[in-house]
Amino acid sequence: MRTGMKLGALGGPNTFGGDAARQIRELYPEFTEAVFFPTVDEAFTFSDGAADAVVAPQQMARTGCHPGIQGLVAPPGSKLYVIAEAIHAYHCSLLVKPGTRLEQITRVVGHTGSLSQSQDWLKKNLAKAEIVNLHTSTLGAAQAVKEGDGSTASVGTPGMGAQFGLKELAKDIDGGSVGSYWVISPEPMFSDSPTRLVVAGRFQGDGALGELIVSFSQQGFALQTIYGQASGETLFEYDYVVRLSGVGSLAAVQSVLERFTNARLVGAFEYRE
Repeated sequence: MRTGMKLGALGGPNTFGGDAARQIRELYPEFTEAVFFPTVDEAFTFSDGAADAVVAPQQMARTGCHPGIQGLVAPPGSKLYVIAEAIHAYHCSLLVKPGTRLEQITRVVGHTGSLSQSQDWLKKNLAKAEIVNLHTSTLGAAQAVKEGDGSTASVGTPGMGAQFGLKELAKDIDGGSVGSYWVISPEPMFSDSPTRLVVAGRFQGDGALGELIVSFSQQGFALQTIYGQASGETLFEYDYVVRLSGVGSLAAVQSVLERFTNARLVGAFEYRE
């Protein structure tokens, strides 16, 4: 990756995306600046050079693959690339106005990721509360709590609570959930010696996908996960995102893909811990 890049994230520095962006920048110092967007759609427009790449969750421990993010890179017409990855712990907190008790809460607001990772705790402890996904970020959820009458809580980060002067009524309500975050760019940035691969392709039930996975295995890359979504055009045809781990050369990876014209290289990078 080149140096001096800007990394985009959802909401602000104290959202879950902001926390993940901070970790990414520690692992990949090529990102020298973080910029924030109010919505996912705005983040992924990559307009006017506002960001060189965007960090977003691609898989979560509690709920599996994120279909929205995976779906951005899966279709044949996608022009997005994965250039880095990090594992990030959520540490979800239930945030309330100071003085609010658990039995007072009738409404819980949050964003897709935070709510889904905390759903077991919410069902057990706030079974009668209305759960509302704001579809923006946890920034708006915390603002709603601050402006509310005390009956609304939000699921957010400890930093979000400090930013808005909210109390952490309960901590780590996600039960230790972690997420795998991708850094997605409109520009391919492939390492000559990758340790992680992301490959997308449209396959039918003819065995070609299996041949692709075996071919990568022979080059030193083992299958980690697969995401699939129906192409919508014919039966048994799916757009897949294949994620692999190993040690090998970019030249060897590209030689494999020359035999599979229906697949493209989405990511070939050195994973850092």
